[in-house]
Amino acid sequence: MRKHMVLITGQIAEEALQILQPTCDVICTKPYLPSADFAAQMAELKVDALLVRGVSGRITREVMQASPNLRVIAKHGVGVDNIDIDAATALGIPVLNTPAANYDSVAEHVLGLMLALAKDLANQDRRMREGHWDKMGYRGRELLNKTLGLVGFGRIGRRVRELVAPLHMKVLVYDPILRSGGDGQDVTIMDTLDELLVAADIVSLHCPLTEKTRGLIGRRELRLMKRTSWLINTARGAVVDEGALIVALNAGEIAGAGLDTFTEEPPEQLALLANAGKTVLSPHVGGVTEESFVRMGVAATKGIIRVLAGGKPDPECWVNSGR
Repeated sequence: MRKHMVLITGQIAEEALQILQPTCDVICTKPYLPSADFAAQMAELKVDALLVRGVSGRITREVMQASPNLRVIAKHGVGVDNIDIDAATALGIPVLNTPAANYDSVAEHVLGLMLALAKDLANQDRRMREGHWDKMGYRGRELLNKTLGLVGFGRIGRRVRELVAPLHMKVLVYDPILRSGGDGQDVTIMDTLDELLVAADIVSLHCPLTEKTRGLIGRRELRLMKRTSWLINTARGAVVDEGALIVALNAGEIAGAGLDTFTEEPPEQLALLANAGKTVLSPHVGGVTEESFVRMGVAATKGIIRVLAGGKPDPECWVNSGR
């Protein structure tokens, strides 16, 4: 009997591979393959399941239809903006993600970016390695009692709020789909994004990338922020207009940015971002820790096995359920 063929765009944890191997043949591609090469592999291997990690461009209808056997697509993580959900739904292919696997990791990364900006860690490390000792001129900043604005208040935003509690930060939240009151959390719900941007010392983005949120933070929004404020983005790069951010940083309209996600990955404007005022950059690794890497892989592969065995996906992970 033919084993199911699973194509994985990049490496996953050994624990996850062990879940697949008894019933599946597994091929791991190089990450960020061009779409044409990716589709050609799908067709050649007659893939039954696709596990998406690092891809160049979107998983389009054409890529899905390249394999007539494709029965399920699973995302190694949460964001599915690089998968054509409407096309998958029309083709009857469930799309799964791993919503509970990495939110702790991302929230900790947010705190790390805030601390790196506050203490100027990246620059101080570089200066030390160059042989400098800048103690006398150094002035860091405290997070204590600052105002943190969270744009989006799902799992990650809520965990960030918990992590900053010992710092006695005032937490503002803007989330149009949030029930009033923040579900019992000690936060202030803002009626508009503009109100949050004006009041916050730090703005941290935690919203999905949709047509409504694409370019959500642009030239006008950055001008509303305090000149002493920082922008943190661990959501999706295209939520921020990177060109506008570069202008704002160079003009001193905001004081800094901590970025883990970019419009293009790897980013086309890396040099411009790196040299635009105070920035701390990381290559979309906020959700990738030793612990979450295993959790994401295990959750994704369990979802695949469940569908290939004829079962229905877990509703919590089934992105296009009910469409």
